[in-house]
Amino acid sequence: MRRSFAVFGCFLLSLALSAQATFVLEELPANTPASDSLFLSGSINNWAPNDPDFLFRHDSAGRPFLRLNLNGNPAFEYKITRGSWEKVEANAFGQFINNRYYEGPGQEDTVRLRVLSWDDLPLVSRYGWLAIIVEEVPDNTPPDASVFAVGSFNDWHPGDPDYRLERQEDGAFTVSIPLLDDTTYYKFTRGSWETIEGQRNGRARVNRQFILGENSSKNITVTIESWEDLAGNPINPYTFLLLLAAIQGLLLILAINTLQDNNQAANRVLSVLLLLLSVALAGRVSTYDRDIFNWMPRLLILPDFIYFLYAPIFLLYINRLLRVPAQNAPGINWWHFAPFLLQVAAYLPLILMPKEEFISRVVNQDFKPFFAWSGGLALLFNISYWFLCRRTIQQYERESGDTHAFEPNLEFLSVVMWLKFACLLIWAATYLIGGAGLALGIDISSITDKTTDALWVAFSLTAFFLGYYTMRQPEIFKLPAPDAPPSEQGQEEQEKAASMGEEEMKEIKEQLERAMEEKQPYRNPGLNLNGLAELAGTTPHSLSRVINEGYGMNFNDFVNSYRIEEFKRLAQQEEYQNHTLLAIAFIVGFNSKSAFNRSFKKLEDCTPREYLKGVMG
Repeated sequence: MRRSFAVFGCFLLSLALSAQATFVLEELPANTPASDSLFLSGSINNWAPNDPDFLFRHDSAGRPFLRLNLNGNPAFEYKITRGSWEKVEANAFGQFINNRYYEGPGQEDTVRLRVLSWDDLPLVSRYGWLAIIVEEVPDNTPPDASVFAVGSFNDWHPGDPDYRLERQEDGAFTVSIPLLDDTTYYKFTRGSWETIEGQRNGRARVNRQFILGENSSKNITVTIESWEDLAGNPINPYTFLLLLAAIQGLLLILAINTLQDNNQAANRVLSVLLLLLSVALAGRVSTYDRDIFNWMPRLLILPDFIYFLYAPIFLLYINRLLRVPAQNAPGINWWHFAPFLLQVAAYLPLILMPKEEFISRVVNQDFKPFFAWSGGLALLFNISYWFLCRRTIQQYERESGDTHAFEPNLEFLSVVMWLKFACLLIWAATYLIGGAGLALGIDISSITDKTTDALWVAFSLTAFFLGYYTMRQPEIFKLPAPDAPPSEQGQEEQEKAASMGEEEMKEIKEQLERAMEEKQPYRNPGLNLNGLAELAGTTPHSLSRVINEGYGMNFNDFVNSYRIEEFKRLAQQEEYQNHTLLAIAFIVGFNSKSAFNRSFKKLEDCTPREYLKGVMG
């Protein structure tokens, strides 16, 4: 038995001593000199770079191979050289790589290797080279500064001497970078990440990109707009406007809530809207400051939370402002805010992500598809709410036409709705332009960045328009004067109006026309049904029926018809020739240009200027 174990042990030892490993170089860089010999250098041969016992030979297929008798050697580290350490292998970017590792001998092991590049030879690019001319650098670039290209082609090494830009006689800089993939991302630095290039406004710019296409030119000209560390004050006209709008929004919250008899139900909702606006604009401005972004980078996503929150709150504000009855108004229930809650859940991984990882992924544009989808869904969401808000306003306009000759709330909301329409238009244009660039394989991020900035400028104008109306027409933000009779009395008046005969209707018409001609109540911009009914000596319900059936108009059009007739009369008088058309419109009872023009066009089928040109020549 002992003899058997001894024989078996000797057999295993002989296997270990006869174990071999074959190293095959299946792929070499295209610029490998054919005359150079290849060696394996490692701990197995005391790291000799040109040991003849570790020289690669060629098999019948022309592939370099090396067969080693390991003689019981354990695992070892190694690299491939061309005979010296100056000619050692490198990674895909031509940079230093760690040692390879062989785990240990096995019977007839075959190790297949790929050498990606050589440390002493130029990098071989799969798709050729991109020649870049930097025709202009920032004026504050230090005269002795070196400029480097950094990107996916050199593993984002910011001071790689192989990609230092060369200054030309005309002051331009040139560099060539390898195209290792269909899309190459890159930037310019002055040797470190602290000296990275920025946008013209000083904000951190996204990575440049070159997309290889069939007709792509491999010679491009670019401009470095700024250096982040030398950008100075991040406040520029654009950020100043946004910051001013944010401050005005906060001041308006105080202003509208301290008005005497302020409409608390509507103004509280408006205050929430203004607070959202101010926070979003302040968050947008904060990302333009490098120090703030590095300190609190998640401020970048703060403005996004207004996407699904602003529209349903604005719809709620419309209902509160116009006092639309709950049974007639589109329901403002919790499900209106469900998209916002889903957005918060989707953004939660970004919020909880480590700061350094978040900054790195923002710089590398890893979140760009996520933000694009979020913004696209938000665009559709806000378009649908725009139409929902418009329907609510139109419903109120139809109903209020029987009770108010002028409704300042409608004028105010009309301006805000047009402003929101402009925002949606710019928003949609940004996606159409970006989609076109994606389809054509063209980098048009510079254009979409400008349209995005234009969108935020248009959005910030909301604060300025609200400030204008707060000063010009503060009654919008106050409680309206009650114009409805008590419920029991109103029921009686309604029944009396319904049973009114022709003689009584004729009598009320005469009283109404006499009051309109003698007292000219239409010159009061705030004239309502109750006030005119009192002047005509009748009830609001009776007056409403007389106007609807006797003149075929609603109350609004009836009063405006007198205003327009008075406008036509005054505009042709010599003493009003020095007045503007709008001034005369204000005299006869209109208090906005848009209401005047709309009413005139509706009743006369032409503009005021066209009418006067026809009658006065």
